Amino acid sequence: MNAPVSSQGSTQAEALAIVNRLVATRNDVELLQHLEGVGKDEFALMGELVQVYCSADALCRGLIAILRKKREGSASDFAFKLVDADVLIHMRKEAQQTILSIDTVGIISAIEILEMHRDFRHTFSHWVVKKYRAGNYLVAFTKNKKEGENRDGIALTGGQAKLMVFPVAELLIELDKLKGHCEFLAELHQYME
Repeated sequence: MNAPVSSQGSTQAEALAIVNRLVATRNDVELLQHLEGVGKDEFALMGELVQVYCSADALCRGLIAILRKKREGSASDFAFKLVDADVLIHMRKEAQQTILSIDTVGIISAIEILEMHRDFRHTFSHWVVKKYRAGNYLVAFTKNKKEGENRDGIALTGGQAKLMVFPVAELLIELDKLKGHCEFLAELHQYME
């Protein structure tokens, strides 16, 4: 199978070897022979990653609204009309522009983690995910031309698939990071209200 590859989420040699093995398959049938369906644990992990990210997104929208109100003097529903891709951009902007005595460094750090995890949320919400048969890895793939190109700018052609390999152990570590930043944003939100 001749497919453009994104190995984001993994820098380990084994994950790269898996990507190369999957890309070398000649067709979908051969690709799927390396994969199996995900179980309850994997579904739970993906669902938790998506939902924790969604909670962080909602908290950022609330913080944007609070910070804009403090800065401009009037309430606005601007933050609640933003498309997902713009929430973190505006959160960073509001944190940098605030005159309030708040942890702007912490906010920027949380935004950087959320920016990375936005790909996890998007992938696990929109791509097919299977488990690699010979290890503890999740393999996400799409044949959707727009989805594939949005990921890394490389267009898919002729039924190609875009692949991503995620070591489950790394996803668990990233989930803990995401939860920690979400807790920070929740505390900040509560403090700001």
